[in-house]
Amino acid sequence: MLKRLLLLVLLCPTVLCAQPPAADLAFIDRLLGAWEGPLDDARYREEWNRQDATTVNGTARVIQNGQVQSEEQMRLTFFAGEWLFIASTGGQRITSFVRVAVNDGTWIFENREHDFPQRIGYRVEGDTLGAYIALLDDTGRRQ
Repeated sequence: MLKRLLLLVLLCPTVLCAQPPAADLAFIDRLLGAWEGPLDDARYREEWNRQDATTVNGTARVIQNGQVQSEEQMRLTFFAGEWLFIASTGGQRITSFVRVAVNDGTWIFENREHDFPQRIGYRVEGDTLGAYIALLDDTGRRQ
């Protein structure tokens, strides 16, 4: 009997922390769909689709003269109490970023060990998606 009770006590914090706050889920809902805009002399397009309540999958493409120049697979998921942004460029390399802050509605993810980017920001306002990639100190190569 003690073993069962101890197991239940150990599982309770996990169960209580299994769901993100409602505001986070609302942000995910607003992210869903297709977003497109200019990027230098090309077009940038992101598409986000729901996998389940706490995971969405995305594809980002740079399109120039009707041809896909680059493509990236992305996943935004809630795991072990944290939001993770996972990206794979061409299936060759997978890189993950952890959400470290929400500033004025912008979700900020970081991976201090990655060369570039080390920081990713996402903000959804109405029908506009704002996103950027940068170094940790935001100098030089912010895009």
